[in-house]
Amino acid sequence: MPDIGKLLREKNIIFVTLALCLVFYLISPRFMSIDNMSAISRQIVPIGLIALGQFFVVVSGNIDLSMGMGSVLFAILLGVCFGLTGGVGVGIAAVIVASLALGFLNGVLVAKLKLPAFIVTLSMLFMAQGLSGLIIPRGQQIFLMGGFFRFVGAEKFLGLYLSFWFLLVLFALAYVVYNHTRWGAYVVAIGNSEENAKLAGINVDRVKIGIFMFSALCSGFAGIMLSTRMGFVQPGLDGNGLLLDGIAAIIIGGTLISGGRGTIAGAFWGLLFIGVINNSLNLLNVEDVWHQVFKGGVILAALGANWVLWQSQQAEAH
Repeated sequence: MPDIGKLLREKNIIFVTLALCLVFYLISPRFMSIDNMSAISRQIVPIGLIALGQFFVVVSGNIDLSMGMGSVLFAILLGVCFGLTGGVGVGIAAVIVASLALGFLNGVLVAKLKLPAFIVTLSMLFMAQGLSGLIIPRGQQIFLMGGFFRFVGAEKFLGLYLSFWFLLVLFALAYVVYNHTRWGAYVVAIGNSEENAKLAGINVDRVKIGIFMFSALCSGFAGIMLSTRMGFVQPGLDGNGLLLDGIAAIIIGGTLISGGRGTIAGAFWGLLFIGVINNSLNLLNVEDVWHQVFKGGVILAALGANWVLWQSQQAEAH
């Protein structure tokens, strides 16, 4: 007979997410429609990309607050390059180079200069927000029509948007790297004890820089996908909302905020949890103020349940 308690502890986010789906379906049968499921698959892509990059940062015992506004800045960079050249390739290349440069700078400041990741990435958040307003004056927009943007933003495969399949591929690759490579093991080791990782011969500084570069690259991808979904770019987009949803997704999925523990599968289910809440509240026409209050309450309840189950698991282990 399976151990029900153990199953609930290890897979609780799955049961909670499925239970939420059932509740929202009973409230609004439209929730389970094919069109709505497809819409969710597109809505969660930018959040998922930020969550994936944030996952490795948090497991290593750090935080990257620049990802949300960074994604807005990279979306604007893509739009400006597209507007000036008429070519998407130049814009995508510029986003990749700029995101890797930002991640490298964050990583060097944290790893080499030993500055707190919170302060470094908070500073980058403000800089990204300011640069977004400098590149495109507030109130102006750049429209991104046809070609690549229509294809990635509107085309589907097996009923799901192409952007979602791109997200799935990245999560699958991240799963392999995290669970089956030395680099993944190094990330966990650093999160558990940086000093012990150094004693084990791990080049902690190099791994940290790599983590922040990957995080920023995910932010760049999020900016690209955000632009394809919206069809335009402008300053003032809610990048911080994306960041908070991304962090909430991985924490709900069981990632320890102090580092050293987490699973890619848990992060993905946490992402689905956030996606279900966001979509359902919009579907039910909940006012924005109450939207935030309700989402905060549900997330807090889910985190409380995670904590209780984790504590019971620790007690049982001892």
